[in-house]
Amino acid sequence: MKKIWRTAVHGPWPYWVGAMVLGGLNILVLLVRKRPWGVTSNLQDWAVWLAHLLGLASERIPVSQLLLAEGTYLNLGVVLGALWAALAASQWRFRPLRQRKFGFSALIGGLFLGYGARIAYGCNVGGLLNGIASSSLTGWVFALAVFLGTWIGAKILLKFLV
Repeated sequence: MKKIWRTAVHGPWPYWVGAMVLGGLNILVLLVRKRPWGVTSNLQDWAVWLAHLLGLASERIPVSQLLLAEGTYLNLGVVLGALWAALAASQWRFRPLRQRKFGFSALIGGLFLGYGARIAYGCNVGGLLNGIASSSLTGWVFALAVFLGTWIGAKILLKFLV
């Protein structure tokens, strides 16, 4: 029992356990909210707020509205949960970039991922996890596209960055 508790707290978890936990949490979110979890809509609202603050957008979203949005707390929970998991597994550390091009490619890749997720009306949570959980064909098409895109991206990464 002590070994199970140590693995549960400090990891590493087997992949199937992580998948079961994520699936259960997805069902819980669906039951509580009465709709699936979406990440990018809330992030878009925060980006509009920040853009208005910087003078880049005319649309204004009050910060009180953002703080009342349930998506804010779901997204914050994911970030804090990932931080907790890294700390619990003693994997939290800053790693300096070996070369500037890695940081630049990560920034550009992150912007492309965020933009693509928003124009596709869903990221891997909304398009893949919720799509497959609701028996939608689009979820499976999304899964195929994710695997294909990851394979192509890995080939490009190996060719130009390593």
